[in-house]
Amino acid sequence: MTRPSTTRKLFGALGAGALVLALAACGGGEDGDGDSAAAANQLTWNYSLPDSAPVLLGIEEGIFEKHGIDLVAEEAAATDLVGALISGKVDLSVNTGPGMAVAAGQNVPVVAVSGVSTFEAGASGSSGSALVVPKGSDITTPKDLEGRKVGVNLLKSASEFGVRQVVVDDGGDDKKVEIVEVPFAAVADAFASGDIDAALVADPFMTQLIDGGAEVPFGDPIETVFAESPRLVMTATREWADANSDTVDALQDAVAESIELADEDPDKLIPIFEKYFKMKPEVAKATKINKLQADISPSSFDTINDVLAQYGGIAKPIDVEQVVAK
Repeated sequence: MTRPSTTRKLFGALGAGALVLALAACGGGEDGDGDSAAAANQLTWNYSLPDSAPVLLGIEEGIFEKHGIDLVAEEAAATDLVGALISGKVDLSVNTGPGMAVAAGQNVPVVAVSGVSTFEAGASGSSGSALVVPKGSDITTPKDLEGRKVGVNLLKSASEFGVRQVVVDDGGDDKKVEIVEVPFAAVADAFASGDIDAALVADPFMTQLIDGGAEVPFGDPIETVFAESPRLVMTATREWADANSDTVDALQDAVAESIELADEDPDKLIPIFEKYFKMKPEVAKATKINKLQADISPSSFDTINDVLAQYGGIAKPIDVEQVVAK
């Protein structure tokens, strides 16, 4: 599959840090009739994050095949997503809502072709992430984070922006909060050594930390701030989406049906977590994910747009109409 040279130039112009944040999906398309049998029959998709599980379930259950799509899933780290798309290894990718805003702010021609999840709590009542503190900590409110060191898995991300905004909303000064990058897997050790005072973590690490004695003083800053905004989306280049409108419609229908199945029987996701995310059975059973939602609209990016512009995630507000496939 040939990728346009303009996309390669955009890839070269973006810094590595911005690529990780954006998870920018830059899959190109063929000239001519994009809804050819070949395009509709097989698409390769890069997945990441447990929120991808309902889509993987849909693949396993034959839902995508029913809608005329042979969706081949390939796991990728955040740093691999753009390279795989540019090289032609995959046709579609995942991205986060904030990542889409960053990509749009850098004029990368990517669009969301389907929603997968929002930042709201899922059917379990959990959003799958929370700000946690060591047992016995005197941090009980967001304002208490002033003068403290907070770990997030990625700087200039929804995690950092969520922490900053809840501090401000609680009457605090976010500039007095030191936010540092700490991988989820390193949080327990960072607590033990006193390197950080709090951390925003996601499952399965959140559940493991809480089981080990960590406390949740005030919930999930990300859910509080971003709420109904899209958390995980499926993406393609604007060129591909425009040329393959029928396939995009079929993809959206398949994702919606997959989500319906996952909502009806959440236990079906447990073997998906085990197979695709290499979770141990007890961890898979305890893993919670956000609210699942296939529908997506430009207006759903309004809060993301405002918050990222406020905290420097994007240089200026984006045109949200350009973020979602028509």
